[in-house]
Amino acid sequence: MRKKISPELFCIIEETVTSCGVELYDVEFKGKILRVSINKPEGISIDTCAAVSEQLSQRFDIENLIPDRYFLEVSSPGIERKLRNKKDFEGVANRTISVSSQTGHFIGELLNITETGINIKNIAGSNGKPGTEQFVKYSDIYHARIVVSDKELFRSRQKVGTEYEEK
Repeated sequence: MRKKISPELFCIIEETVTSCGVELYDVEFKGKILRVSINKPEGISIDTCAAVSEQLSQRFDIENLIPDRYFLEVSSPGIERKLRNKKDFEGVANRTISVSSQTGHFIGELLNITETGINIKNIAGSNGKPGTEQFVKYSDIYHARIVVSDKELFRSRQKVGTEYEEK
């Protein structure tokens, strides 16, 4: 069961995350777990997550806005991250995405982003033939995320000395 996050709590999370030099990507309070996803262009390290977690814990103790027991998780949004708004889609143009919408489920290449929706070149899914283009309005999207292929995930690398370089 998801809990609603109060505006005061959201503000504290956003201020704290920003003060740590990272961007707030998402906040979710599900059951007793408060998940805070952070991001920055060069990626997120474990040390960054730990530092943000420590800062948030201190702020939460001072502000006392969460009356019940909870567990705090701070992480990156992940490689197959959720896409929730126009800005998220703009950051992944030409990538493969999965979209569940009122008009069906689509997996395809994100071709372009407009003010009202996205154009996808179908690869697979319940609607649309592979190779055809599909326009999906933002208001019709239930869920969307990046899809990472095995090729992207396990790119061929070659060892040079003690380092690996892209092949």
